[in-house]
Amino acid sequence: MSVPPIPLSTEDRAILDLECATVVGHVLHGAILDGPPVTAAEVRARIAARLPVAPELRYRLTELPEGPAWTPAADLDLAQHVVDGPEGPDGPYGHDALCALVAARFAQHLDRSRPLWSMDVAPLADGGTALLWRVHHALADGATMTRLSHTVLYDDEPPAPAPATVHADHERRRAHLAGVIAREFTVGRAHSPFDGEISTRRGVAFVDTDLAALHAVARAAGATVNDAFLAVLAGALRRWVDHHAGTVTDLRVRVPVSLPREDPSAGNRDSAFDLPLPLHVTDPLERLRAVHALTTARKDARDAALLDDLLHRVAAVSPPLRRVCDRLRATARAFTVSVSNVPGPRTPVAVLGRRVRATWPLAEIGFHHALRVTAASMVDVLTFGVCVDPGLVPDLDVLADGLRAEADLLTEAAQTSPASRAATSR
Repeated sequence: MSVPPIPLSTEDRAILDLECATVVGHVLHGAILDGPPVTAAEVRARIAARLPVAPELRYRLTELPEGPAWTPAADLDLAQHVVDGPEGPDGPYGHDALCALVAARFAQHLDRSRPLWSMDVAPLADGGTALLWRVHHALADGATMTRLSHTVLYDDEPPAPAPATVHADHERRRAHLAGVIAREFTVGRAHSPFDGEISTRRGVAFVDTDLAALHAVARAAGATVNDAFLAVLAGALRRWVDHHAGTVTDLRVRVPVSLPREDPSAGNRDSAFDLPLPLHVTDPLERLRAVHALTTARKDARDAALLDDLLHRVAAVSPPLRRVCDRLRATARAFTVSVSNVPGPRTPVAVLGRRVRATWPLAEIGFHHALRVTAASMVDVLTFGVCVDPGLVPDLDVLADGLRAEADLLTEAAQTSPASRAATSR
């Protein structure tokens, strides 16, 4: 029995339209495994056994008269999708060589004649293995990638999906609509330091931080781990701007939000809200509190859901006006950096008996946005993944070192704060 084509959602079509000669459009979900090396053949066998519960991995892009759609491919050849990483001159990959491999892959488009995903299985210098899984963002967002990892890779049983809920608080939507327009369609005056015509070159960095420590800091401040992630990023961006003798101003970041959907197979349903990161605040704890106040205001007003509803209504009335809104919100003056934080497993997981010690996340940069920052958690490790065009964003090591240093400063500040000392003395 053949499965009919699945039309792409509005969000997925917009993501697909971003791809061009200099934008590849995919994301990375990297799993860093301990233990004896794993081969591509072993990973292919694992995925093959679980393909029936992961239909997305068979989806191939098809152009129909009414628009692009996903068509299940009956002839999926896993040997074309899961491959052993190319052997380097120095043997297994160290950290820098693995980053170079990821950067090279982010300069290559996925083959649109096949399902839009690929995985390199790379042996590591410390004896472990890296599974570098690239998937087109139109096929899977961060939440979908987490689900697919549980479904086809991890040894444990995949978790039961949580039932989707749809909010229908129409009165509140109308009451806050004016505020959403004012907050989310604001165009800043400052020139973005990451604005420019991007090339096909990529530079990437991955920084592991102590998630348990950040969680404790956030909890003590009445904030969230995502607030701590944004506060650490603000400090690192300040260091990078200072290094380049720039003037420190608050930079607007775009924070994506995955909205509830009744049908998980219907594609991405993403929105976002923008907020100014307080780079001017130098004290780590004060910066965390400032970030928490900003994100709380956005969440309480339900900006992401209201904006999603507004844009869909605009599209229904006037598709050209929707495109104007999308172009306005995509400019470098609307936001400076796109960021995201994808929560991962809270308990240890393994692939083929090898413990996953960290997850490497990465998302593609975009037009006039030569920096993209993503984070993902694995038990007690929060990993920052940074993607740049090195011609527009030099000194990536300054930003990476800044992330590491600011995470340490935030946890140290919390431990030496008066409230912490008082709690310890009781």
